[in-house]
Amino acid sequence: VVLMLLVIITVLGIASMRGAIMQERMAANITSRGMAFQVAEAGLRQAEIIARDGTITFPTGGGCAGGRCADASWDTAGFWSNGGTGYQTGTAVDIGGGNSISPRFVIENFGKSSVTGSGASSCVDLSKPCFSGVSQNVYRITSYAATPNGAEVILQSLYRR
Repeated sequence: VVLMLLVIITVLGIASMRGAIMQERMAANITSRGMAFQVAEAGLRQAEIIARDGTITFPTGGGCAGGRCADASWDTAGFWSNGGTGYQTGTAVDIGGGNSISPRFVIENFGKSSVTGSGASSCVDLSKPCFSGVSQNVYRITSYAATPNGAEVILQSLYRR
């Protein structure tokens, strides 16, 4: 009887240890994804500053070069891998432990849009005045970040200037 109780207690102990290890892995994955999300969001902000302050030229004939895209070429397999030339690498973000991750982003040309002034605020950049009846350039910004343990995040925003 004592041996049977010892076997049952051992099996319960092993099951609880496996559950604890699984929860630890899930928590690490959530933390890693959160870091990748924050880095990708930092990449969005960096690209929005470039779109706001710089003169942007896009490649002719399609494709991506230097972080500027004439079409959605960033959606192809392997585009975001290391050594790619189609994306632009942003300023590295410290993720702790002496490690940092650099976001990668592209800016796509979405053409021009008119602000109609229909009562709702159509200003995207609140740091600049919004004028109705003015034609503005619209850009789609796509930002990518990956952590060393494999968490990947892609974020997009539309930016009007």
